[in-house]
Amino acid sequence: MSTTSHYFAISEKDQQWGLHVLDCGTSRIHAGEAFPSKKHPEVYQFNWERGRILYEFQIIYLIEGSGVFESQPSGTIQLAQGDMMFIFPNVWHRYKPDKQANWHTYWVGFGGDFTSKLIENLNITKESPIKQIGYSDKIIKVFMDILETSQFEFTGYQQVLAGEITKLIGWIHAEQRRAEFKKDNVDKIIQTAKTLLMQNNFSGNPERVAAELNMSYSKFRKLFKDYTGLAPGQFQMRHKIATACNMLNEGKNSIKEISDKLGFETPQYFTRIFKKKMGKSPGAYKKQFRLL
Repeated sequence: MSTTSHYFAISEKDQQWGLHVLDCGTSRIHAGEAFPSKKHPEVYQFNWERGRILYEFQIIYLIEGSGVFESQPSGTIQLAQGDMMFIFPNVWHRYKPDKQANWHTYWVGFGGDFTSKLIENLNITKESPIKQIGYSDKIIKVFMDILETSQFEFTGYQQVLAGEITKLIGWIHAEQRRAEFKKDNVDKIIQTAKTLLMQNNFSGNPERVAAELNMSYSKFRKLFKDYTGLAPGQFQMRHKIATACNMLNEGKNSIKEISDKLGFETPQYFTRIFKKKMGKSPGAYKKQFRLL
């Protein structure tokens, strides 16, 4: 058995940040060894018979092994490699590895006013607290960064760890989204579509892009928006405006030249769209950099 764990004393200033880390660690248990480790503080100790209740959120990532999880809201759930357990505050729960399997987990416990909102964004509930993430190098890297920072507890370390928790939940969300689009080669289709929309100064017409991908425009638009959160035309326009901002910042092109290069029908139309998106005209945006 090999367990590394850290438990933190949280200051009032840390609590005011809105997100703070209470504990973290990694645990390796060989098949047949006793579980759980006795190295944890009493409040974290449990056995299968009694289970436990924590007063924090925990994320436990099973990267090797299999087992079983149980809580009052969820009932009994079988665990497999790549599963992620979400422990909710004040909820009785218990879990254990299968006796014939090795067991390797990373975990982190956290609290604060901001935590509930983050978990809600993952669509995780007390009734369905297990998500199959699969083996993710990106997520493991975040856990390793959390453990590295935890070794030193330098001044401001809690705020760094709060950032890592946000990053962790961001990657969990990304892996969930990517899993939804794995079938039917959707990821490759959307990346190709983005390239076509952005090529030659965003001259790619969304309807023509759909035709090149052998899809009806209505199907392409829905797929693209489901994947990116933006319709193809919106995606293209946002990148056009961002490119226009860079060009205005550089100051090498006139407003008419930028309008022409980015495929706007007229400089007047470009000015109207730019002001709507940025809150000021291209001329006013360009002028602000002359004053710096």
